[in-house]
Amino acid sequence: MTERRRPVNVAAENTLWRNKTYTLLLVLVFFMHLASYLIVPVFPVFLKKARALSLGQVGLVLGVGSVAYQAGSLLGGPLSDRLGRRAIMMAGSLLQAAAMFGYHFSESYTAFLFFSGVNGLGVGLLAPTIKAMIADTVQTFQRTAAFSWRGIFAHLGIILAGLTITWMTARNLYPFVMAAFVFLLLAAGIRLLLPNDRCVGPDCKSTPLSEYRYILRHRSFLLYSGITLLIWAFYAQFTLVLPLRGEYVLKSAHLIGLIWTINSVSVVLLQGLISRFILFRINPYLSLILGILMVGTGLFGIGFADRFATLSGAAILFIIGEMLLMPVQDSLVGHFAREEWLGAYFGIANFVSGIGTALGTSIGGTMVERLGGVGSPYPWITYALITIVLIAVMGLFALYAMPRHKQGGPAAPDRVPRPVRGKEPAK
Repeated sequence: MTERRRPVNVAAENTLWRNKTYTLLLVLVFFMHLASYLIVPVFPVFLKKARALSLGQVGLVLGVGSVAYQAGSLLGGPLSDRLGRRAIMMAGSLLQAAAMFGYHFSESYTAFLFFSGVNGLGVGLLAPTIKAMIADTVQTFQRTAAFSWRGIFAHLGIILAGLTITWMTARNLYPFVMAAFVFLLLAAGIRLLLPNDRCVGPDCKSTPLSEYRYILRHRSFLLYSGITLLIWAFYAQFTLVLPLRGEYVLKSAHLIGLIWTINSVSVVLLQGLISRFILFRINPYLSLILGILMVGTGLFGIGFADRFATLSGAAILFIIGEMLLMPVQDSLVGHFAREEWLGAYFGIANFVSGIGTALGTSIGGTMVERLGGVGSPYPWITYALITIVLIAVMGLFALYAMPRHKQGGPAAPDRVPRPVRGKEPAK
């Protein structure tokens, strides 16, 4: 069975590069992550050290951005289906540019909460819409390969960002203005390079907003979304605790960006191999279980790392988990989704990730603080226990979902009616 599937996946990768819109989207993904990761590696340390916020306040600032990300995802999905992907992506990029300028000039805790919300809203409009456009642009059987390459280009952007932030923090510079200009460049690229996909005229038929409620009856998708919420809450711990633990161990923030660069180089070197020899060969739910295990192992290892090399090693374990999780999570959303509601499904999926990230950063910051901070062993032991619980939950869902999952086939409908405009859906 594995050997019969492999040529299809190789062919899927080969034909992707003849898709001009897809390759342009990969370039945009590169710049999106370049801009974002000029900030992510040092933002918690900046808030704690340069602006004297407590660990709990840092978690709340990050959490507010995640809550706004939910709102942007819920808005961006239906709006991109109705107004076109290009317009929504451009709006998201401009909002993030405004937030970066806001971070640069802000001094107060309240201002950081506000601009974190603006940034989260921009991410919520931009990120799921790019994913939906990728899913639109490629064939169904190409989606796992397409999202794997999306991960590679994302981390190419993170590599350049990590090198840049390492150089800038060594000179006590924070690159918010640089990030803002990259987001402005991204908005210009979206406007000039992507086709205008907004449909106008009497032949255009948009899905009434009331019809989206039927997604809430899609049982398998809802169960899957609940589990991915927990996964995202767990995954979000990395961006919170690695900068703080790194600063605690290394007594400086100078090398933290370099750890992100090492992780991204690992993705560029390993994602293709992991996709071809693992993701294409095993059931996607088993990939999720393995990904949770590696993410948890990485978080546990960060707590006991005592130098740059061991911090980097723990971070690589974490990023291997990401390589197992992320392409499969995105591909499964496309598997569950109905094609005419693709933007809405990805919007809900990113809404769920926003809730999970908000819970993860808000609760995680408080938990680490109450368990003794990043220098105590107790937060990291707690992460190990959470890993075991998540694996058990994912395993139970896999037992439910695996018999229903046909690799490469359409999503099981779970008796969700397909609405016909102007008629009541069948009962």
